[in-house]
Amino acid sequence: MGRMRKAGYKIVFNLYYKFFIVVIILILIFKGIGFYVLNVSISSEDGYANWSSWPVYFTTNFSGKICFQEGKPQLTDSGINDLKKYKLYFQIVDKKGDVTLGYNEPTGVLKHYDPIEMVQLYKTGGDIPNYTMFVGNVNDNGEKWAYIIGFPAKISKITMYFNYDNFLNIKFVLLGLFILIIFLVAVYGIWMKHTLSYIIVGIKKLASNEYVPMKENGMYSDVFHSLNLLDSKLKTSEDERKMNETLREEWIANISHDLKTPLSPIKGYAEILTDSEYAVSPETVKKYGAVIFRNAKNVETIVENLNFTYQFKNGMFPINRKEGNIARLLKEVIISILNDPKYDKRNIIFNCTESRINFNFDNTLFKRAFTNLLCNSVIHNASDTIIKVSIKEEEKIYIRIEDNGKGMSEEELRKLFERYYRGTNSAVNVKGSGLGMAIAKQIIEAHEGKINVKSKMNVGTSIDIEFPKDT
Repeated sequence: MGRMRKAGYKIVFNLYYKFFIVVIILILIFKGIGFYVLNVSISSEDGYANWSSWPVYFTTNFSGKICFQEGKPQLTDSGINDLKKYKLYFQIVDKKGDVTLGYNEPTGVLKHYDPIEMVQLYKTGGDIPNYTMFVGNVNDNGEKWAYIIGFPAKISKITMYFNYDNFLNIKFVLLGLFILIIFLVAVYGIWMKHTLSYIIVGIKKLASNEYVPMKENGMYSDVFHSLNLLDSKLKTSEDERKMNETLREEWIANISHDLKTPLSPIKGYAEILTDSEYAVSPETVKKYGAVIFRNAKNVETIVENLNFTYQFKNGMFPINRKEGNIARLLKEVIISILNDPKYDKRNIIFNCTESRINFNFDNTLFKRAFTNLLCNSVIHNASDTIIKVSIKEEEKIYIRIEDNGKGMSEEELRKLFERYYRGTNSAVNVKGSGLGMAIAKQIIEAHEGKINVKSKMNVGTSIDIEFPKDT
């Protein structure tokens, strides 16, 4: 019984489908016939085709292209151009019926029109071979003039009349037919809604990202299967799109900003060294070469940072964790920074009550992370800034890096760990390439750690880091 019902639904659906196909074909046929009949090709420079009602509109509006000088009619330049463009002829008739101005008049056209001839011309379009005439009027200081425009096409003028009383009587029949059509359409719509409801719901949920996989059974099981498959592919594609878009933004939109500063001196000094017009001494060559080498190293470091953050974010960078003394590592990082001639005068204080605090970490990554954090405090603060680094072991391992420097605004603080973000007062160099703090945060979180930054303008900044103790 169920199969017969389904078969019946299929038959009804096929009948409706074929019926609508036939209706659509008939509509297209009648539309084509109507277009062919109602279209008239008025020869012009561009071969433009117009509707057969266009001459009426053209004739009515042509009055604006007729002017009068001392009571005599004349055509404007735009009016003459339009007549030439469509190969039309023109006559203007005074109140006596005489043609006082003509343009491009064909052979056999009248030079005088009686009132009855004007009426017939208006109704029938005239009897000049291969022409149809349309009549318009123009007013000159209260005096009316008639004008005739001949179009090079035979256009039939049809006027329809109907009995208004009979129309009032038949309107109820027409209303009934209209209601019947609406009823049939409504029944068909209800039937379609019933048979396709599951598909419609599935498509709506698919469009709003709320799709729930449907059971693949019934008459439209293949449709549900396709929807389920499409949903799976769309979700996978969207995830890949977001990931690729983020990576593309990080690599393309900002790499030019990162590389601009070190590339500028490389290019400038290289042009000087290769330009034959400059006489460069060996000492100057060595000096310029040192600048080029230093900035090339900066470029190399920036590229390494970009490659590192990409690999680290996507799980492509291995983490080799081994037990080590994190207190000793912090001390080594501080010593390394102070050994740099640029920072040997900086005041960095290290506080640690214990000589050894064990933790499983990747030594290379931790050096990179804490070097970035400390360099951020050193680079972006004045030389007399005091930087304190402290570490203690309680229920967790706590590390604090604090300074009494210039601090950060709320916006700088909020965007501190965003890739490629630079504060308004940041110096442009390797450590300020916009990746250092983001890399540090990545490494700390990869070791199950947490990092929190507090800052106040003209007071200072504190960075609190905590790691769970190894069990």
